[in-house]
Order: sequence, then C-alpha cells, then structure tokens
Amino acid sequence: MKKAKLLSAAVFVFYSVACSQTEHNVQAMPVIFVASTPCTVGTRPLPGMSLTGKCELIKWKLQIFGIAGSNSTRTYILDCDYGMAKQGTRGLVDGGTHLHRDGKWAMQTGMPGNPTAVIFCLDPGKPKESVYLLKLSDELLHLLDSDRQLMTGTAAWSYTLNKLP
Repeated sequence: MKKAKLLSAAVFVFYSVACSQTEHNVQAMPVIFVASTPCTVGTRPLPGMSLTGKCELIKWKLQIFGIAGSNSTRTYILDCDYGMAKQGTRGLVDGGTHLHRDGKWAMQTGMPGNPTAVIFCLDPGKPKESVYLLKLSDELLHLLDSDRQLMTGTAAWSYTLNKLP
C-alpha cells in the first residue's frame, strides 16, 4: 500500500512538473522576424541610433514574446546592425554599429485609412521611442512611420519583416 501511494505521488509530481515546463517553454519561445531595410528619414534615427554616423542599411532581428498566450507577458528584443553596405557582400563596412532594445509591446488597432488594422507597438509607454509595425499576416510585419503610415520601399528595398520558420 505504501509503495502504491509513493508511486502515485511520484507520478503526480512528474506529471505536474512536465506540464508546467511544457507550458512555460511554449510561452517562452519568441516569434522571430528579420529584415534588411534602408536607412531613411522614417527609419533613421531609429530611437537609439547615432545621429552622426553614416547609414544606408539596417539589418533587423525582432523577437516577440507573448503572442501566443493572452496571459503572457508581452515583451520584445530588437537587435539591429546598421551602417554602410559592404559592396559585393551581405555585410556592413567594419561590421556596422549594433543597436539593442528590449521592452514591452502592445497590440493596438487602427491607422489612417484602415481603422481595423492590427499594429504592434514596441514601447507603448514611451511615445517618442515607440516603433510601430503593421501586421500584414502571421508571417509578415511592415514598418510604419511615426504617423502610422506605411514606409514606402523601392524595387530594391522593402520595409517588411519576415517571420523565421
């Protein structure tokens, strides 16, 4: 009888730990978006970027936590490398300059011309530092300017961030 109770308790503890770890790991996994965009008036200065350095390219890696769970903490990590493009490569001259930001994000709705648009706002509590991204689909986010207008690209450049598989 004691062995049966001990075995039942062990199974219960193992199951409880396994379930809590699984739930924690699912929520802890970020959704990752990447892009290469030009440095222009709308994306430069990205809050935290140098105002004096030369820049023609920004490489983005945005990790968003808490998209899947409504009760999850909504945080993000944004890492950007920016500078002058190194000709004939995908890199930046001298490796460029690194910018790291992290904080909270919020989902908002509405933009000029589309009141139902879904917007990801990085740092909603800091309006002068906020970055806005329009959710085009579960796989695509598009950078918005400070007036929540779409950033317009060219045949060679886009302002769309793509989800990594």
